[in-house]
Amino acid sequence: MATMNLSVVAPDRTVVEDTIQSLIAPAHEGYMGVQPGHIPAIVALKPGLLEYRDSAGQREFVAIGGGFMEVTATGVIVLADDAHRAEEVDVAEAEKALEQARRALRGEESTFSKEQATLELDRAMARIKVARQAK
Repeated sequence: MATMNLSVVAPDRTVVEDTIQSLIAPAHEGYMGVQPGHIPAIVALKPGLLEYRDSAGQREFVAIGGGFMEVTATGVIVLADDAHRAEEVDVAEAEKALEQARRALRGEESTFSKEQATLELDRAMARIKVARQAK
């Protein structure tokens, strides 16, 4: 099976550097699939789950907080606002952030604006989902 390179980079570190068979990414217009030989593209990403199959065919997941993805025929580079592999997620912290965002969206006292709360809600949900996928 054909493979391609994947790099997922957050502002503070490289989260994933792997050879993969395929990828599904949370693009702003909906989830987007990528396989080797894909036409070149630059895509805006929203918070969600980045799913890929490694060279052995194993499904892997990364929670991303939005960003951009560059696709070429031989690889994908994801520049994520933040990114977490399942084993890195502190579920209790993510649930706390989720509850704070929900309170802000209900109009309760919060340090978040509505826009910040919506973004934090999506990011926290992505972290919780990626942690649950690993189980």
